[in-house]
Amino acid sequence: MMEGLSFDKEFGKRSCVSLEQENVFFFWKGRVALFAILKAMGVGEGDKVVVPGYTCIVVPNSVVYLGAKPIYVDIDPKTFNLDPVALEEMLERERRDLRPPKALIVQHTYGIPADMDMICAIAKKYGLSIIEDCCHAIGSKYKGKEVGTFGDAAFFSSQWSKPITTGLGGWAVVNNTELKEKMREVYDKMHEPKSRETLLLRLQYYLFSVTFTPRLFWLLMGTYRALSAAGFMVGSADRCELASQKPPEFEKRMSRWQKMLLERKTKEIGKVIEHRKWVVSVFERHLPEIGIETVERQPDIDPVFLRYPILTKDKRWVLERARAEKIEIGDWFASPVHPNLDGWERVGYQKGICPTSEEISSRVVNLPTHPKITEKEIYRILRFLYGMTKTGKIEKADSPTTV
Repeated sequence: MMEGLSFDKEFGKRSCVSLEQENVFFFWKGRVALFAILKAMGVGEGDKVVVPGYTCIVVPNSVVYLGAKPIYVDIDPKTFNLDPVALEEMLERERRDLRPPKALIVQHTYGIPADMDMICAIAKKYGLSIIEDCCHAIGSKYKGKEVGTFGDAAFFSSQWSKPITTGLGGWAVVNNTELKEKMREVYDKMHEPKSRETLLLRLQYYLFSVTFTPRLFWLLMGTYRALSAAGFMVGSADRCELASQKPPEFEKRMSRWQKMLLERKTKEIGKVIEHRKWVVSVFERHLPEIGIETVERQPDIDPVFLRYPILTKDKRWVLERARAEKIEIGDWFASPVHPNLDGWERVGYQKGICPTSEEISSRVVNLPTHPKITEKEIYRILRFLYGMTKTGKIEKADSPTTV
């Protein structure tokens, strides 16, 4: 628990996830929050946990670290989220097993809320605990209710690319009273990060704040990865994590500096959400004009997009040209267990399990919505995308309008 932090009040006032202080636990990384939730739920050797087959490797890693087995479910290509129909079909098959799945991780991809009515009903039918992955989705709502409030627990991230950033960091929100007490036991056994780690992170955060611009996206991303691999920076993912091995000293709480920064950032979240919605409104106004399909909006969701997904015909080519022209475009997700392009078997994924996820991963790129995206930058991106439609790498409209 964060003493003296009015975290719940700040979030509630700014249309973000409403948090009660005694239900919130803060960690060095968001993936540690997920690991702690699973551990508090009693997930262990031989248990099964359902995850979407369109996620980051650190999600199934947390399952594997506990000796459990991830069970993958394909996504709905219109929402990029777990497909409820596929979920129930899989659970019906698993029902005959002597050890059916114990928990379900529901990801709100790119900030798009999943279909929580159907998913919650299915989870109840099959006796599954629900963990919401809200790392992309601070401020997103489903039927007027904040994501992160539907399941037994939820986890969030404040890593570099997330809606609120403290460099690294994350937190868990526990909505189940019994689980909260078990979570406290798990949390109290975790240790504080070393002073050197916190100092390095503070330095990285300062450098990121003063140097990052959309035009430097590709250069800074490459530099960051190189320095992290060499041990000069605190990396988002250790090499062993990419190989699905639990890092030493993985189970860490959030540092005091991260907590202070997080408190300050929550006071700005209303402006951040407003900006992201404005950026998306401009994209959605102009993308159809250049022949690019926008995300299908459901009437009962109010997303705050972390990144805005679009589909390409040649993902590699689009990303290479974006790098050459210094256009910030992301590759999430590069595979069903991003960013790994192979070695999927280490987290129990086999090619063909989730064909829609695999097909979407091979085509999707995403557009930035963060606070440094200005109107000028939006139109640079749109002009770039229009050029891509002319090459046939992105579907071209019959009568595109020049941006």
